[in-house]
Amino acid sequence: YAGLKLLIATFIVLPVLPNHTVDPWEALNPYTMWWLVILISGLSLVGYVASRWLGPEHGIPLTGLFGGLVSSTAVSLTFARRSRDETASQLADALAAGLMLSWSVMFGRVLVAVAIVNSALLYPLWIPMVTMGLASLALGFVFYRKSAARPAQRSTVAVPLKNPFSLTAAIKFALFFTTVLLVVKLVQRHFSGQGLFLVAGLAGLTDVDAITLSMAHYAMQAGENSVAITAITIAALTNTLAKCGIVAFLGTPHLRRR
Repeated sequence: YAGLKLLIATFIVLPVLPNHTVDPWEALNPYTMWWLVILISGLSLVGYVASRWLGPEHGIPLTGLFGGLVSSTAVSLTFARRSRDETASQLADALAAGLMLSWSVMFGRVLVAVAIVNSALLYPLWIPMVTMGLASLALGFVFYRKSAARPAQRSTVAVPLKNPFSLTAAIKFALFFTTVLLVVKLVQRHFSGQGLFLVAGLAGLTDVDAITLSMAHYAMQAGENSVAITAITIAALTNTLAKCGIVAFLGTPHLRRR
């Protein structure tokens, strides 16, 4: 059903949208914006199908890996809360592995989105994204090896992932993306590049996809690739720090230390 709605959004809604800016600041192109919404929804749908097909019975680390394709924030919330269950006192290594794997997926999502929207940014951006992604993967592997050595840690956690493509969710993301685009455009006009870095940091606290797409679009228009790359990296960092904060606040001391 979600796939059917995605097809409708792609082949029925998208062609009728105007392919030109419709605002006084020349920032909002309905066709381009909806196409980017479809892109992010499609990436999330792949992860959602994989997670549902895989099932939680395949273990916490793999659940974190595929759940991260949909929402690494949802994985962080679920795993942090799971660590507080009485029966989860021995699951800290497995939960830490799942968290690190879910966070590593976010860096890959950024690279995929940039490659599709503005491939000129991909070469300089891959250095920070791959570095952070590999660091997360390496730590995830270390914790996975530790958890595999303990039979008590071979457990499951079901992440309550929502269907990533509903029209309501798509509209909400479109509205958030529109807000980010407008803020980026206004900051570009009235402030320097440091203003965009502040916007990226604040937007990254809640969502990396919107600021990634808006900065990739900004780089195509303004030609300031270095500013866009720095802003996307800042957003990825602040988003990771926000998820660290979720785990620190909701998780147990055992998980917090890891």
